[in-house]
Amino acid sequence: MKRALFALACFGLALPATMARAQGNDDDYTPLNSRIKRDRQFPTQLFYHFDPSKWSDVQKDRSKQMMTQFSNCLWRRSHENSLAFLAKTDLGFVDFQQIGQTNEKAARVFGIMDCLGRVADSADSGVTMRWTASGIRQSLLQQAYFDKYPEKPDWVRPGYVIEQRAALPLSAQYSSIVASLDLADCIVAADPYSADLYFRTASGSPFEKEVLKELVPSIGPCLPRELQMQIQPEALRTWIGEALWHAANHNRPAPAEPPKEGE
Repeated sequence: MKRALFALACFGLALPATMARAQGNDDDYTPLNSRIKRDRQFPTQLFYHFDPSKWSDVQKDRSKQMMTQFSNCLWRRSHENSLAFLAKTDLGFVDFQQIGQTNEKAARVFGIMDCLGRVADSADSGVTMRWTASGIRQSLLQQAYFDKYPEKPDWVRPGYVIEQRAALPLSAQYSSIVASLDLADCIVAADPYSADLYFRTASGSPFEKEVLKELVPSIGPCLPRELQMQIQPEALRTWIGEALWHAANHNRPAPAEPPKEGE
């Protein structure tokens, strides 16, 4: 049986890093001493930067990827177990020992080797395998999101508010993790449609480059003042996936504004 080579590393180097410059804002401080809004709200008027048919083209392109097939196989093993796993981990998850498991036990629970074999047989390629705990989480989060919203982000509602995150189960004390999620939450709130489409693109594809260019303007206003940073596309995809999953499951109508004096 031929086996495919899978690299499920968290931060790949599929494209040159995106350069983003801070544009500054005047809201509450965050862990990076930025002034990013903590109370996220979608614009009251949302619009697609791309023709809606682009979602279908992106989906078809991504479905051909071996990693997509592998992720889908893991997700199908048990939706319930996968969702429970996602609920007790976060972006800082790097080792199954953090949740009281070993790599060997996790491989059995999630059927990693079985899924690897199935995808390798289908593709008739490769020789060996490499995977990481963080990569397995990313794969399951991706498939959980796409299973719930297979075509486009139907959950987005103009003017709705994204609820603040509860304490992270593993990484609440790590400012870099909190700041990365805060940045991604801000980007998703500013342009949820482009963020969703970017998350769906295949790594290194022409679609990814096209959507990334459209998403870049939403990154600058979310950065701390005077900051200039390089963001690897795969890191950005990971952060945005976390933000989309949170926003899709924790959004509500904006609270009504109190009547002004004299009204």
